[in-house]
Amino acid sequence: MNKAVKKSVFVFTIISVVVAMAVMLVGCNKVDKKLQSMQNSISYYNSQMLVAEDSNFYVEVVGGERESALIADGEVGEMTGYCLLNVTPINVDMTNKAINFKVTGENGVYEGSLEKNILGISYTANISEPDKLGNIKSLTLSIGETKFDYTLNNIMLGIDYKKAVESVYNNCSSDLESMFDGNDFKSEVYIKISCDRSKNPKEYFWFVNVVENSDNMFCVLVDMQTGEIIAKKHR
Repeated sequence: MNKAVKKSVFVFTIISVVVAMAVMLVGCNKVDKKLQSMQNSISYYNSQMLVAEDSNFYVEVVGGERESALIADGEVGEMTGYCLLNVTPINVDMTNKAINFKVTGENGVYEGSLEKNILGISYTANISEPDKLGNIKSLTLSIGETKFDYTLNNIMLGIDYKKAVESVYNNCSSDLESMFDGNDFKSEVYIKISCDRSKNPKEYFWFVNVVENSDNMFCVLVDMQTGEIIAKKHR
């Protein structure tokens, strides 16, 4: 084979490889418009969850975004950020107490008092402007002069909320069929972290609630580590 032919073969091979790679990249970058529409229809989600527990309290710091006015109407309204502190007494002696708190972040602290929920024994408080705190590290609860200190642990170590919605989309297509009009998703999605506190260690899941209207809802429990569908139900 002379030099000219060898050169032609080499150039042809290089061009073939480049074309093949370009085709592959186009395929990889192809956007699934139906999935994108569904992920753009999330009305409530958790993007942060920090937890701690001892024999007295189980505590959670949960943050994310939600509709300013949460209405299950199948449409996404104006979104706003939120950060909540949830405290559940484990020791019955800690119920029905006046509890103050201090959340410590890398850039500052936020202090306030917990409000008891109307139903049950748990307490909650809103943490205003959490971004000013930076990464939240610890929590102190105070009942009178008695203090309870907690180092908060991040449990968001698996798939994020968008990947959980993607798992529902990929694995529950027949259940979602009526909620699409072509490529447009005609419902809204509420997604939050659910905890099975009966297990030791505790197990955390994504709870995905797809709402077309008050008469058509589809609920899915997604494994937070693998994205596997654990359970699903229409209601």
